[in-house]
Amino acid sequence: MTSRPTQPHRSHAVPPPTGTGAACVRSAFLIAALLLAPLANADGLAGSFAVQSARLVLSGGVYHLDARFKLPVGAAVEHGLAAGVPLALEVDLEIKRVRRFLPDATVAELAQRYQLQYNAVSARYMLRNLNSGQQVSLPTVAAALQELSTVQQLPVLDQSLIAAPGTYEASVRAELDYGTVPTTLRLLMFWVDDWHRESDWYTWTLKP
Repeated sequence: MTSRPTQPHRSHAVPPPTGTGAACVRSAFLIAALLLAPLANADGLAGSFAVQSARLVLSGGVYHLDARFKLPVGAAVEHGLAAGVPLALEVDLEIKRVRRFLPDATVAELAQRYQLQYNAVSARYMLRNLNSGQQVSLPTVAAALQELSTVQQLPVLDQSLIAAPGTYEASVRAELDYGTVPTTLRLLMFWVDDWHRESDWYTWTLKP
């Protein structure tokens, strides 16, 4: 039997993308890089992050939460917000009944989420309550951050859940995420390494 010589394998190089599609991709990356240029020296979320005050106010048979937060937001993050990078805040609330000889009993837990993002079409900062879908439009980044750092009259708990005699403890903390953006933009912002922060718990005694 006569063997036939094996034809050498030829690799086919994939030509680089050309045309309108490639131009659009290059333009998109260029625009994103220009928009995010102010963040070149950013360290992400920086500074102290704390619950400054919190209380539960009973009104109409429902406890409402008032709270204020010190956000770790500096000039770099403000520039990022102006470029369209979102800032997300989660407020966690826990209420426990204090027991002397047993572990404290959890009465209620709640997580309230907000997202702040600049809308280039309206040139306004949109603060959205992700739980309810309600949103507020703010004219400046300073006004938007002020609104984000404050929770007022948020209904959280029915009075009947803590009607039993005893001592209760309420605790609040906050979590902040900066830059929940698509992977392509994260690659452009590779120098930002501090995307997530959590505050300490703020605890006080609640007596029904």
